[in-house]
Amino acid sequence: MQKTVKAFMSSARTMLKLFRKDQMGNITMMLGLSAVPMLLAAGAGIDMVRINREQAAFNAAVDSATLAIAADDRAALGGLSTSQQAARITELTAYAKQYLNENYTPQYANDSDISVALTVTGSTIDITASHDFPTTIMKLAGINDVTLTSTSQVKKAARPIEIVLVMDTTGSMASGGKIAGAKAAAKSLLDTIYGGSITAEPQSEFVRVALVPFAAAVRINPNISDFNLGWIDTTGLNPLSKLNFTDTTYNNYMAWGKLKTSSSTYLKWDGCVEARMRGVASSGTDYNDNDVAPTSATPATLFPAYFSPDTPNNSSGSGGSYGYDYISASGTPNETTGLTTAQKNDYTNAGLLLKQKNQAKYVNKVISAESTSTTGPWSGCAASAIVPMTFDRSHVVAGIDAMAANGPTLIAEGLAWGLRVISPTEPFSKVEGTASIPAATIAPYNDVRWQKTMVLMTDGDNDLSAGSYGYNGTIYSSYGRSGETLATNRFGTTTSSSIMTTLDNELLSVCSKIKAQNIALYVTSFGTGVSATTKARLQSCATKPENYQNNTSSADLQAFFNHIGEEVLNKSIYVSK
Repeated sequence: MQKTVKAFMSSARTMLKLFRKDQMGNITMMLGLSAVPMLLAAGAGIDMVRINREQAAFNAAVDSATLAIAADDRAALGGLSTSQQAARITELTAYAKQYLNENYTPQYANDSDISVALTVTGSTIDITASHDFPTTIMKLAGINDVTLTSTSQVKKAARPIEIVLVMDTTGSMASGGKIAGAKAAAKSLLDTIYGGSITAEPQSEFVRVALVPFAAAVRINPNISDFNLGWIDTTGLNPLSKLNFTDTTYNNYMAWGKLKTSSSTYLKWDGCVEARMRGVASSGTDYNDNDVAPTSATPATLFPAYFSPDTPNNSSGSGGSYGYDYISASGTPNETTGLTTAQKNDYTNAGLLLKQKNQAKYVNKVISAESTSTTGPWSGCAASAIVPMTFDRSHVVAGIDAMAANGPTLIAEGLAWGLRVISPTEPFSKVEGTASIPAATIAPYNDVRWQKTMVLMTDGDNDLSAGSYGYNGTIYSSYGRSGETLATNRFGTTTSSSIMTTLDNELLSVCSKIKAQNIALYVTSFGTGVSATTKARLQSCATKPENYQNNTSSADLQAFFNHIGEEVLNKSIYVSK
């Protein structure tokens, strides 16, 4: 358009120069001839007003069309092959052209054909559109029309994102390359929401990410900045912290410091935590799967330090099917240290439980370090730690790389901590900053600016081996043992046949709490061993049925994670001119 107007003005200037040089006419002729360039100049002004008015209307229409494309589910190209992506772009281009033709009518144009060029990437949607616009007076200078062109870009992820990845890192993830596939999928999702690789996009002020690896319990890193030891029951205020010992002066946190990894090195609590007590929501005593802030003023809200007790040997003196046995029946100290002869020889359930709860066996006992053994007070806990909400992408990637397959499955506990790391209340209420992005606080629920999203990945059913451990009822987990009396039972049942049902119901309970806060919840099961019942349960856990997918291969999982990333971005858009 600018070149056309310039051509017209150049033509007008040429005519004026010729007019000034012409000496052959009289006054009347001069006045008559002077009217031509004056008329052309005035006409150009009139045409420019019309053109500018039409350009503004065209710009608005193109912006609207670009937003319409961005809001269309077809704009998520993740998981499509190159040929499929090309076909999708053709389809969307036709839609954009149709949208413009239906929603924009040039005021004066007699040619309504609008050309449209569309580009879709992981982070932007661009439309360039043009059409011819007729002139009026400028036609006298040979300029019959001008081309109006408008370019509009929608940038995704401009509405900021808080997202937490809740990742199954249980022992079954070691098979079939699933743990490697999960890591690749998680990193691919980050590539999508950041709009590039970690080298190209190491951080964004619009993206906050957290990571929750889980097994039968989760692990907190006590060395991170957003950690408060006041969240943890270090003194035994919470009765749940004393269940593993006969001596009620002992508690889980204390017991860690009784063990040694060498003759001179005492063990330190490694950050694994247990679940709080289930109670009655209506009476305000339910702390099991919600984000109620921990405080010593209400001891039941404190998190017990995780302590998987040494389980006793059987009557022959060798390890039996009792769970995690890491202290033998011989040596000093051993599992019977401090017991009477009769107690040592008692292998009834009562005698076995007494040996399990014998705190004397831990005092100065040297055991293998966690880095060299999967069996110890950490048994059953996730091998890697939670990464709280951060602007620093490298910390999330490091957390993904650290994930390792170990332990049984308790999905509700992973989700409960997913809720806690995205919740505005403690534990975890801060967002780690970077050198260029200041630290912040986690956004409130239903915040008008930040959108909250959670992604759950698991490879199967809840699995705590119900009924396999006699007096314990289950293998040890963040819920303790199902054989515990109902007054302090975190399963809510002591009936072995009901345990898995209880855990499945707990999964749905925490999903409901997440969705009640308008957190978009995506769920994927991974692998070929997922039962139809579990698939149905996980689908009902998701925000909507299409937010769930079962993926049988690593490639499928990565494609679904890419789809999630693009859906998140498609909900976070603005027009950038």
